[in-house]
Amino acid sequence: MKNRIKLRALTMDDAKITWKWRNVDDIMDEYSGHPFPVNYELEEAWYEKFIYSNIPTSAFGIEIIKSKKLIGMTFLKNINFLNRESEFAIIIGDVEERGKGYAKEGTQETLEFAFFKLGLNRVFLKVAEDNSTAKKIYQNCGFIKEGILRESMFKNNKLKNQVLMSILKSEFMEQ
Repeated sequence: MKNRIKLRALTMDDAKITWKWRNVDDIMDEYSGHPFPVNYELEEAWYEKFIYSNIPTSAFGIEIIKSKKLIGMTFLKNINFLNRESEFAIIIGDVEERGKGYAKEGTQETLEFAFFKLGLNRVFLKVAEDNSTAKKIYQNCGFIKEGILRESMFKNNKLKNQVLMSILKSEFMEQ
């Protein structure tokens, strides 16, 4: 199953693809990021912030090797070298490519980068408590539930709980 995708640097040309993803209802609803529609200018400004610096956020495009098609993005956010930790996030924006195992592969490749290239020890994430699909992917990648962040995400005019999950380098290496 491995080696179907690769992580690559995002380019300004990718903004033309990713800004459309950010305006898909289920992406706005399920992810804890920006809950509002995004125009192309805002997407370009977002790219400008991280494309010229990899710290404190590293963002990668998820590309299918055979077709060279960009299908998603992964992020290491708020990289903290002192505490050797970072927050993880992933989006499979291409609806046609969901459910094919690319999220798991992209997560694992991002964790490899975090632990072996950046020297981090802990990667954590927050996921909506009712997002069972994402929680299952994260568990299959070795993430462990640490707790509940009560009413920590406001979406669709209601407060939702988020699950805090993490994986340590030693746990990742045991897999």
